[in-house]
Amino acid sequence: MNAMRDLEARFDRVCAALFSELLVGEALAVDYSGESSDFLRFNAGRVRQIGRVHQAGAQIKYFRDGRTLSSAFETTGDEAHDAKLAADALTLARREASLLPVDPYQTLPTSAETSREEFRGHLPDADRIPEEILGPGEAITAAGADFVGIHAQGTVCRGAANSVGARHWFASETFTLNYSAYLPNGKALKSVYAGREWDAGEYTRRLAAAIPKLAALDRPERVLQPGNYRVYLAPDALNEFVTFFSWNGLGERGIREGESSFIALREGRKSLAPGFNLDQDFSLGVEPRFNALGEMAPERLVLIESGKLVHTLVSARSAKQYGIPSNAAPGGEGVRSPAIGAGELDADEALRLIGTGLYLSNLHYLNWSDNDSGRITGMTRFACFWVEDGKIAAPIKDLRFDESIYHLFGDKLLGLTRQRSLIPETSSYHQRALGGALLPGILVEGFTFTL
Repeated sequence: MNAMRDLEARFDRVCAALFSELLVGEALAVDYSGESSDFLRFNAGRVRQIGRVHQAGAQIKYFRDGRTLSSAFETTGDEAHDAKLAADALTLARREASLLPVDPYQTLPTSAETSREEFRGHLPDADRIPEEILGPGEAITAAGADFVGIHAQGTVCRGAANSVGARHWFASETFTLNYSAYLPNGKALKSVYAGREWDAGEYTRRLAAAIPKLAALDRPERVLQPGNYRVYLAPDALNEFVTFFSWNGLGERGIREGESSFIALREGRKSLAPGFNLDQDFSLGVEPRFNALGEMAPERLVLIESGKLVHTLVSARSAKQYGIPSNAAPGGEGVRSPAIGAGELDADEALRLIGTGLYLSNLHYLNWSDNDSGRITGMTRFACFWVEDGKIAAPIKDLRFDESIYHLFGDKLLGLTRQRSLIPETSSYHQRALGGALLPGILVEGFTFTL
């Protein structure tokens, strides 16, 4: 049995074991995730760790008499043992749920929809991963840089089912190569190559294109004073801001409870630029439309159009609490598969468009600095350059910025690029993540740096 079929078989067995044991008055939702991944960790252009991970687990949400309790367990692949794990989880949920107070906003699973999506890929042979990754990487090593990163590939899956009859399955064969090239001076380039179709030629071209930037990073760094600068944020840099559409962001509950930084946008006291558009777009194919209750979200949901708020993310719980329709958002009401609309600028002309200012490839350490005014602080990171007269002049010493979303995507936004990049989710805490964002580059006037 191949990896994808094995992971689905585990899902079916767990669901069968759980639902067959339910008593009258009980309801259940199952949220399942799994992977079968080959991985390679490397630095200095050499293998440091190589291996394979095959794992799957289920999180259950148990409902009875107005009480809700969540529990989780890992599967083993052994049918009898997994059935026992499922039975034990259900027994524990019954015992502990009885100790809980009644939840007035409990939302029982009601959807009986079904769906199935599988995306096959063309990945390097597992035995050839070191050769495929480190062979072309010799160009980086020859340029005097430490070639370091992690490559992971294989099947990642998600499933959801409930006791009403919903059954959803999503699986994809993907690769993610997250790599950096570090120079002895501490400067570095960072990049990601990811997808379902491995192209050795494209990978080699990407590494070759990094060599001139490494040469630029080897120049003496420029120390800039705090102030306002014209800035181009490449898609990787813009991706760091995507989190903030979910964290104190566009969830209905956060707005109602006064925790969202988009309250002023909701109330019409502020707006974003007319050219700024944000959708939740599952046609990107990077993650499933269903949530843990088995509900299916619309394939495309317009969140912000022409700088105005159109929809928020509404979970079943918020729908019940506030008496409004749900759009099948997950419990945390975060944005999934975000896509920022394209503009009219040409990404190849980014340096010319900057003129004199900053080219930002990557950012890190972002956080809200003032939630009410939508201010975000963070630091520049890899491959950030000072640009003069449309040409790279020098790498910069890291700067801290502090800027409002209402300026960044509002009155300081000069334009967005026609070209957009799909930036994949690369986290692998506990398991390989699904997800990604389709993003342009953006040009901003008067971006504020404070330190």
